[in-house]
Amino acid sequence: MASTENSAEPTAVAKLSLGLLVAIGLVRTVALALGNGISVGVFSVAGSTRPLTLTLAGTKVWIFVVDVLTVYLVIKLLQREGASLTPLLTPRPVATNLLRALGGLVIVYFAFYFGGFAGNLLIYYGAAPVSDAVKLPVPLSLVRLILVPITVAVAEETLFRGYLLPRLQVHMGRVGAVIVSSLLAAAQYFAFSMGSWDAILAGFVGYFIVNLAFGALYLWFKRLAPLILIHWFFEVVAGVAILMVALQR
Repeated sequence: MASTENSAEPTAVAKLSLGLLVAIGLVRTVALALGNGISVGVFSVAGSTRPLTLTLAGTKVWIFVVDVLTVYLVIKLLQREGASLTPLLTPRPVATNLLRALGGLVIVYFAFYFGGFAGNLLIYYGAAPVSDAVKLPVPLSLVRLILVPITVAVAEETLFRGYLLPRLQVHMGRVGAVIVSSLLAAAQYFAFSMGSWDAILAGFVGYFIVNLAFGALYLWFKRLAPLILIHWFFEVVAGVAILMVALQR
């Protein structure tokens, strides 16, 4: 059964069980958590006094490995349905998708602002405390700036919006599908902020709200390309901030 980007309707996708879809949506979180666990062990054996801090800093770079595996998983899942990843990633019509991306940037920006505010307010009752962090070496910061925004944007949008959201619609309709796919995407914060439940929960709330915006935009646009551009932009902004810190003496 072919899946096309022109349709986000339930009839356009193969029906998979809800449990299987949830399991697929948690693959990234499990992979990131396992990778972090291995990194903590390696840094501990090496005698580091801050193995978790170094691990979380490193995750910002080696996440591209999980991104590649994510895209490979989506490709294989689509092939089982007789479909392809190509229709999901097509940028055409280019001008229209660029205009959609520009409009979507504003919506996602406010989602980021409100999500961060809501997460910090609910968990910290105010601003988040300054966390322990390390500066990435400049070469790794450049990888984070140049490579990671592309891989993260493609991997997360193809998995959570392009693949999961339409299939979740089969079980729970549009609103339910957006909510559940956003919860699955936000679950990644259990790996991104390991070691601090407050940081995990604050990040989870904020990222959930941001992903609600992405999900709603996908249903509106019925295109993945604008979302990838928007996602890429915000990852680049984060990458620039990391590079600026790395360049400080």
